[in-house]
Amino acid sequence: GGGMRQAGILAAAGLYALEHHIDRLKEDHAHAKLFAQSIAGLPGLRVDLETVQTNIVMVDISSSGRTVAEILGLLKAEGVLLSDGGAQILRAVTHLDVTNEDVQQAIEVFRRIFH
Repeated sequence: GGGMRQAGILAAAGLYALEHHIDRLKEDHAHAKLFAQSIAGLPGLRVDLETVQTNIVMVDISSSGRTVAEILGLLKAEGVLLSDGGAQILRAVTHLDVTNEDVQQAIEVFRRIFH
């Protein structure tokens, strides 16, 4: 036992977010929706827009002919950080530190990579 000895610290971060940032979650959700809608039609990508209800966008790259690692490397080289969402899935998450300009940059990078 004892794996969660510092649970109070994690809880404090959650409480702070709820007390100070709950209203701006709409902004994160809007950024995610904009990103998803903007890349959904790119060749080799599939985004189920119905599932984009929060700040998380799952991007299916199985039709792209590329690996997740390859695409993550291309994105990182352009300053766009996503994560591995599983087999042939990229996971994009918007949050407090992601601005509208960041979202626009990510969209442009995706358009260059998946033209």
